Amino acid sequence: MIATKIGKKSGVPDNYTRLGEYIAAAEEKGEKLHQFWIRNCDAGTNIEDLDLALLEIEAVRRQKPDIADKTYHLVVSFRPGEQDRLTKTDLMAIEAEYAKALGYGDHQRVAGTHINTDNFHMHIAFNKVHPETLKVVTPHRDFKILAKVSREMEKKYGLAIDPGMTDGKERDPYKLSPAARNYEAHTWQESFQRHVLKHREEILVGLTKAKNWQEAQEVLAEYDISLKLRGNGMVLMSPDGQAIKASQLDRSCSKMKLEERFGMFKAQQGKRPRKGSHQARTRHRYKLRPLARHRNTPALWRRYLNKRKILPRQPSLRARALRNWKMFLLMEAYPDPLAMVLIMAHREMLAIFSYSPTIDQADSVKAAKLNRSPESRSQNIRT
Repeated sequence: MIATKIGKKSGVPDNYTRLGEYIAAAEEKGEKLHQFWIRNCDAGTNIEDLDLALLEIEAVRRQKPDIADKTYHLVVSFRPGEQDRLTKTDLMAIEAEYAKALGYGDHQRVAGTHINTDNFHMHIAFNKVHPETLKVVTPHRDFKILAKVSREMEKKYGLAIDPGMTDGKERDPYKLSPAARNYEAHTWQESFQRHVLKHREEILVGLTKAKNWQEAQEVLAEYDISLKLRGNGMVLMSPDGQAIKASQLDRSCSKMKLEERFGMFKAQQGKRPRKGSHQARTRHRYKLRPLARHRNTPALWRRYLNKRKILPRQPSLRARALRNWKMFLLMEAYPDPLAMVLIMAHREMLAIFSYSPTIDQADSVKAAKLNRSPESRSQNIRT
C-alpha cells in the first residue's frame, strides 16, 4: 500500500464539494466506483446521502472563512488483485485507521475506492474542520504517520509490502516510482524513469564534473533530459512531458544540493537548447520502446509505429487505442497470432516485477469489444 497526500494546488480554490462528487463519480477514463461511504455526517452514510452530507460538511467549513485549505485529500494505492481480498468492511477499517492516526477520527469525510484494469485505489476526503470544536487539524510530519499505518495494515490484512522512506532501509535508486510503474502497466512501453536509470551512472559522473548550470544542462541533454522547477523542487523532464523528481536520480541531484553547487536555478536556464543543437548533442534519445523484448517484437512494433503515423486528428476509439502499445496488441491478438505470443511474453516478464499486473479478464473484454466493432472488422491487420 502506498498512501499519498494530495496537496492543494497554489491558486486553486479549496472545493470540498467538487472533490466529494469526484470520488462518488469515479470520473477518470476507464475507472468505476467500487465502494463508497460517508463518515460522521447526520445526513447518512451511503452514496444516496451524498448531496445532503456535502451541504452539512460545507456548513461546518463556512465557520472558518479565513482558512484557505480545509481539506485533507488522501489516496491509498493497492497492488493489482488486492481488491478481491478486501471486503468493504476491511476497506472501511483501513480508512478508519488512517483517520485515527492523522487526528481525523471524529471528522466528517467522504471515502470511496476506484477500480480499473491496472489500478485499485482509495480516495479519502477529510474535512479538516472538526464538526463540534471547529478546530482545524493539520497533521505534523504526516508522511511518517501514513507509512506507519500502511505497514500495519499490510501485515494485518496480508497485503504486499511497499516499504516507504521511513522504514529504515536504504532507498533503492533503481526502483521505479509509482507513476512510472503505472505508465508501464498501462502502456507496456518503457517509461522515462527507466530510460534515465539505465544511464544513471554515466549521468552522475557527468554531473559530478559539471561546474555550473549550463554544463549540467548539457550533460542531461545528452540523454534527452531537461530540468524544470516544480513546486518547491526540481524535476527531470522528458520530451513527451513525463517527469521524475531530480532526487530520484540521486540525493545529490535534489534542488537544494544542486543550488548549493551552482547557485539559484532560474527558469530561463531550465529551457531546452534550440532544437538543432539539442539534437546534435543527444546521444541517448528517449523514444517509444516496447518494455518486453521477443523475437517477434520488431515486426509488430514497426506495424504499430506506422499506424501511429497515420492517425487522424480526431481519432475514433480504435485510433485512440493505437496510441497505446498494450491496446494495440490486445486488438491484434484476434487476427494475428504473433500478437498473442507477445502478450504472453509481456505476461511472463511483468510477473517478474511484483508491482505489475498481468492480462486479466477486463483486458480480454476490451480486446473483444474493439475487434467486434464493424470498424475494427473492416480495418483488421493488412500487412
